[in-house]
Amino acid sequence: MEETASGDNCQNLCEKEDEDVISELRDDILCYMLSFLPTKSAVATSILSTRWRNLWKSVAILDIYDDISGYHKNPCTYKERKMNFVNFMDRLFIYRNHPSILKFRLILAQSYDFSRVNAWMSHLSRWISSSAIMGNVEELIFYINFPVRLPENLYCCEKLVTLKLHGHIRFDSLQSVCFPSLKALHLEHLRMLNNTAIKMLLSGSPALEELELEMEGGDSRRSVHVCSLSLKRLIIGFFCIFVPYDQSYRKKLTIDTPNLEFLKLVDFASEELSMQQADSLLQADLCFGYRTGVFNVGIEEYANMVVQFYRQISGVKTLSLSNFNIRTLLGAAVYKFPCFGNLPTFRNLIHLEVRVCDDYVWILPEILQCTSNLEVFVLILEEDAYGWNWYAPHSVPQCLSSCLQVIDYKNFQGESGETEMLEYFLSNAVVLKKMTITYLDDFKTLEVDVLKRLSTCPKGSDACQIVLIPEHKRSFEVANMRRASFLSESLNY
Repeated sequence: MEETASGDNCQNLCEKEDEDVISELRDDILCYMLSFLPTKSAVATSILSTRWRNLWKSVAILDIYDDISGYHKNPCTYKERKMNFVNFMDRLFIYRNHPSILKFRLILAQSYDFSRVNAWMSHLSRWISSSAIMGNVEELIFYINFPVRLPENLYCCEKLVTLKLHGHIRFDSLQSVCFPSLKALHLEHLRMLNNTAIKMLLSGSPALEELELEMEGGDSRRSVHVCSLSLKRLIIGFFCIFVPYDQSYRKKLTIDTPNLEFLKLVDFASEELSMQQADSLLQADLCFGYRTGVFNVGIEEYANMVVQFYRQISGVKTLSLSNFNIRTLLGAAVYKFPCFGNLPTFRNLIHLEVRVCDDYVWILPEILQCTSNLEVFVLILEEDAYGWNWYAPHSVPQCLSSCLQVIDYKNFQGESGETEMLEYFLSNAVVLKKMTITYLDDFKTLEVDVLKRLSTCPKGSDACQIVLIPEHKRSFEVANMRRASFLSESLNY
């Protein structure tokens, strides 16, 4: 009897294995599963069975990408793949008649016939109209590598939360913008974007919290004015093309965001920078500097502007300065510009990260003098150090004698000047708890000698721990931390 029962169980298990359990799920569950696939793959499931034939038409998330760039070396294959994609797009817009769209992403890296693209945009306009009426559209992403106008009704989606635009999208016919629910707006490498369009997009997005704006320095814009009462996070990237500017005007950037909390600014195109009402700003990551032979403004006027910009953001708690920022301050010091003696005090700053070349390190004490409440100092050496020297300042920065607890020095290369600088910090930082030194793998033989020298030098804090970490180990630890953070976020979600 037991053998018979066992045999029946095995037979039942085999029968269950042969069953198509997934196809028995409800349509909404299957559509949700398909929404994680690229749209082309979701459409391909229609050949599985009659049960799957029309499911893709109801998927509310569309992800379309003309992934054919890798076939350029074979013209015949490239032409065939491109035509297949065009036919796929035509059929998609014809056969998918479900009115609901939750998210839509379109990446067109290749160029296509304008009449064909206009037809696609007309279909898209009808989809957006239907979905907008239902209040479903939450995310729209367009990466388009040729000039095209997006449907006018795209700029009036009441429930849209995220909008990302990239490439050759045209804004010359933009009449109105209405994004009452928009939280995140990314405008990246839009060659036809101008200040008028930026103002319209921002004024039509009263709930906007995040803006990413990237533009090329060779564009014809004279000024960019970022004005928003709701904005909390701002990332700007303006890149220079290293050709002289038109001398009839100066390129300006004005940031008027009174509730901004985070700013990342990479700007090698603007000759004038202005930050207004930055009382809410908590964190700033800055990378900008003077471009000789490109800017119309003189170096002293630019340095004055930079110091004034620092004054406007002097309430931040976390600050990151690039090598280019330090070089501007160094130039002001070398040429004895009056602005260098008027550096602001960063009264709330507790975390400072500075990237420098070996020639610039002597200016560090001048910067630390402006950080009376600093607790964490991260110093990153960006280039190879060759015989550089450390000159101890005449007076000890206040933060060393009162509040600095952590020093993190990265890319240590074993130069005597580096060790002398670290000895200076150890001797004068009276409340220092930890000094971490990350060194390149090539200098591993120096680890014992450096650790011995730093361990025996006079210390202002007996509680200070000195830790040396090889670069590859540091990278591995950071990767593990990021992976753990990602898993934690996924579990919480």
